Amino acid sequence: MPSLRTALLGSTRPADRSRVVSERRTLFVPRHRIGPPFVAAWRDLASRAVESNPFVEPEVVLPAMRHLSDGLRVGLLTVVTGARLELVLPVSWPLGVRVGRLQVPLPVLQATVEPYRPLSTPLVDADHAVDAFEALLSPPPTVPAAALLLRYLSDDGPVVAALDEALARRGQQAVRLKTYQRAVLEREGGPLPTKNRKNRYNRLRRDREALEQVFGQVTVVDRAAEPTAVEEFLTMEAKGWKGRAGTALANNPAHSTWFREVCAGLREQGRLELLSLEVGGRPVAMFCSFISRGGSFHIKSAFDEDMADQRPGVQLVMHCVETVADGPFAWRDSCTVPTNTLFNQLWPGRRTLSTVLVPLHGRVGSSVLTVARRAWQSREGSSGRDAAAAVSGEQQLPEGQRAGRHRGAESLVPDTGSVG
Repeated sequence: MPSLRTALLGSTRPADRSRVVSERRTLFVPRHRIGPPFVAAWRDLASRAVESNPFVEPEVVLPAMRHLSDGLRVGLLTVVTGARLELVLPVSWPLGVRVGRLQVPLPVLQATVEPYRPLSTPLVDADHAVDAFEALLSPPPTVPAAALLLRYLSDDGPVVAALDEALARRGQQAVRLKTYQRAVLEREGGPLPTKNRKNRYNRLRRDREALEQVFGQVTVVDRAAEPTAVEEFLTMEAKGWKGRAGTALANNPAHSTWFREVCAGLREQGRLELLSLEVGGRPVAMFCSFISRGGSFHIKSAFDEDMADQRPGVQLVMHCVETVADGPFAWRDSCTVPTNTLFNQLWPGRRTLSTVLVPLHGRVGSSVLTVARRAWQSREGSSGRDAAAAVSGEQQLPEGQRAGRHRGAESLVPDTGSVG
């Protein structure tokens, strides 16, 4: 196996190596060029990123590339200085808009979020965040997209602040197409529960006491260390309403395989949480989360519908409230839609996210953003709504052909792929 340095520099001529070490450059890395040395550098970046996001880490992204790509061209948009990764963002290509029965490609890269990855915030080096974003805004000709679409971008943290500063250096701004909030639970610094929320807490405590009186002892255990617990989760979810609706993981073999692989990888690192509410020794609800640097990201829940009247899934969400003060996580992200009533009622904190369109390639990107802004402003008309849906990333085009390979770009891999 080649050394990490060799993998980072590739087959560079000796005369060019000093230039490669000193330059900051943006590179597109296709999935077939992601090898072990790159993954090691990727994990190193995750450990020093200014914001954590497990949904753009290799343990989640690589299984998604194998099983969830659905024919799209996928890869990583990266910023590299010599042998050091400074930014990683999984992207798919191309983005398309439906016009009648046709799908028309747009010159836009999209951060990959669907399915099951409800946060697109890139991993960015904490010490070089603004500079890394400034490099990202000027990608090489092998990245011909005029803009970058970021859905579910954290809009209240240091990453977006660095992005906005990098754009300001160039006299540009991103277009925020949509902004919303979703529920979080915080150990410290969050809002205090309102009177109505406290009343809900008390009702759920009484419900749990009634549950114990009828069915026996109620306990919550973390079964993340048990591989069989993942299979129990998949079975429980498939037997419920999600299975009937066709949205359970087990309804799609590719989706369930992705879930198994992600859980196995995170289990090895001690970064999987799989809470099980057990009544009389029998699991009746399960709550799966991914762990990243002191925080928890809820990904999936399931419950036994034979116990639906007792609302066991709600009891697990309440368990997180009851244990937040002394629990292992400084915060929990619900990763739900902003209208999720359950989490909104029980978890008082909020985080702000936006759908953001970022210009690339200077004036070309600015022109694309001008069109997008006008489309969004006219969204009350039917044609405006269609255009807004297009730039919000509602549809993507299937892959027409494999992305070509571009030689001569020294990077974390010997050669990189064009997204054109």
